[in-house]
Amino acid sequence: MALKLTAYEQEMLDGKHGEAKQLAMKIMVKIGEPLGAEEMVEVVSVQAMAHFGSLHIAGRDYLGRLACMGGKCCVPTTQDPASIPFDTWEEMGYDKEYAENQMKLCDSIMKLGEYHAWSCTPYVQGSVPRLGQNVAWAESSAVSYANSVLGARTNRTPAGLAVCAALTGRIPKFGLYFPENRKAQVKVNVDAGPLSDLDYNTIGIIIGKRVGNYIPAIYGIPASATNDNLKYLGACAASSGSVALWHAVGVTPEALYGDPFEGREPINEFTITRDMLTETEKSLCTKNPGEIDLYVTGCPHSSTQEVTKLAHLMEGRRVKEGKDMWIFTTAETNNMLKRSGVIQKMEAAGVRMMVQTCLVISPLVGNGKYKTLITDSGKNASYLPSEHGIELVYASMEDCVAAVTEAV
Repeated sequence: MALKLTAYEQEMLDGKHGEAKQLAMKIMVKIGEPLGAEEMVEVVSVQAMAHFGSLHIAGRDYLGRLACMGGKCCVPTTQDPASIPFDTWEEMGYDKEYAENQMKLCDSIMKLGEYHAWSCTPYVQGSVPRLGQNVAWAESSAVSYANSVLGARTNRTPAGLAVCAALTGRIPKFGLYFPENRKAQVKVNVDAGPLSDLDYNTIGIIIGKRVGNYIPAIYGIPASATNDNLKYLGACAASSGSVALWHAVGVTPEALYGDPFEGREPINEFTITRDMLTETEKSLCTKNPGEIDLYVTGCPHSSTQEVTKLAHLMEGRRVKEGKDMWIFTTAETNNMLKRSGVIQKMEAAGVRMMVQTCLVISPLVGNGKYKTLITDSGKNASYLPSEHGIELVYASMEDCVAAVTEAV
């Protein structure tokens, strides 16, 4: 069935609004029809991708072509972290050709009119859709947060399709854009006593592995859970499975008051216990970790609250000689905490701030220095061993800091 287009959408498809919009509409029509979409939806924002670590030469050339065609974003558009730290890539030893390819992508999104967020957490950078609004977001943890915590509507938008949505303000209507497709399918009970920050990561890992791409309703998440807790739960469920939407009963907007199943029986039900959390934590550590060389945190990007907590843990301590500590975060968080004097103290203690980048989609530089990493991010624990061929220890923030620092 062909998509029914509005008059303006048909004009874009016919090329009356420029080559870039025409190409974008052609791509979306080609993709939308086999997905069963009958129409487009308007989106209020886009979160796209422009990191060389995933897009490679083909993606670089695709964005470059759209930019050369004169394409311009017509809705607020941000992008995922870059594959290099812009200010320190040369000092850290990133390959020059690799960095130049990332810079070409940067140039293309500048011409397209994207905001230079370079973060997986656009919702802390001013891109905050309201309950029920349609967006087209790409990165899995951002998609999870938009759908689940904010109550906006988006599928896991492929990178090539996201930029098309940015240029047209439209995307095919399918999947999670329909309210009836957002109802819970699997019931998850959390019965594990008081929950630590690490527990929320681990809960997400368990849920992703158990439910795949079904929509879970989670019972037992306390109202005191922070936005960072929910951020990590969703990020981990998206990385260990394909969860794009989940409901925390009594906490998240679409499960705040009513029944997330709307009277339907769950297709499955299970309970997460303290023993399951402990067992899963152990399983996320690789089999042969050696002496820990590096602590990496901030996947998704660390918030001001998280960096401040790390700063408190670092009081009276510094990074041990021969070890390193990297905090991945946004430019906005880094700048705010610089104005507060926090970053200066962290850097004086040997901490490296990794701004607007991400280790999951960039090389692990260091001339083979790093053999064993420690992290408090379940998403890092899911990806880094296979991405970089390293050993990994998964532990709490407190244990991570203790592993690479010493009292002074």
